This record gives sequence, structure tokens and C-alpha cells, in this order.
Amino acid sequence: MSLRIRKLAEEPGEQVNEEGFRGVNNVWVVQKRDNMGPFSSRIFRIEPGGHTDLHAHDREHIAVVIRGTCRVEGKGVVEDVGEGSIVAVGKGANHRFTNTGRERLALLIMNFFEAPSE
Repeated sequence: MSLRIRKLAEEPGEQVNEEGFRGVNNVWVVQKRDNMGPFSSRIFRIEPGGHTDLHAHDREHIAVVIRGTCRVEGKGVVEDVGEGSIVAVGKGANHRFTNTGRERLALLIMNFFEAPSE
């Protein structure tokens, strides 16, 4: 595998147009998943006032706040977090991320899928 460097600021990403999402841009960190197994990673860039919808997944994931501030909502939890915060979201847990700051929020999302049975 060769060395490849990408700059987040130069990545156009894709606008997320799913219902309940507002001002969310998605950049896939791992663009080609050969030999990655049950893992994926992306960066959500969320504009001020933007948010994901309140949703759940059939997988666990970790969100790391790279830049900005974020309100995390889940079952009985509403907490404002900032740069360097790590949020663990369990399988089936409802959650939403909202940019509460004045600058674009950057969240590194790491998804952990169940490995297929051998």
C-alpha cells in the first residue's frame, strides 16, 4: 500500500439529504474498504445550527469531536461536548448530533459492524 495524504479542507464531501438532517456534509475517510473487515469511517462536517436526525443503528460507533462544539442527545442524555471529546454510541441507541457553535463542526465517526460468521 502506498502512502497517500489528503487534506480535509480540500475534500468536497457529499451533502447528506436524508430526512431529519440539516447542514451535514459527509467525507469518507476510508474510500476503498478492501481488507478493512467490519469497519468504516467518515467525517461529518455540520454547519452552525445543523444536525443529524434522532436515529439508531444496528452497529456500535464512536464519534470524536475534531473541531467545534456539539450537543449530543440520546436516551435521557443531553450533553454539550467540545474538541477532543469521545462519544460512544451503543448498538440500537437513539442519538443526534447538533452543532451548537459558531463554526463548522467536524466529527470523526468510526463504525464497527458485526463480523460475518465464518
